[in-house]
Amino acid sequence: MVKVIQIAADGTETAAVEVDDFTIEVIYSGIADMLRKAAASSEAAAAPGSELPRAARQRREKILSRIRD
Repeated sequence: MVKVIQIAADGTETAAVEVDDFTIEVIYSGIADMLRKAAASSEAAAAPGSELPRAARQRREKILSRIRD
């Protein structure tokens, strides 16, 4: 679990978010996918979705859609 904190110029905490390990892993894989797609600029290999259970795949897609928007 990681806690990300936004701190104002005066040192007060303005916002905080806790992110679990699965979400961090998905975010990093999402960023890596976007970089590969940008480098290839035409074809990008999609990560195989069959390795994860259905619920995990759905959660992964939800997180990735937030990154892309």
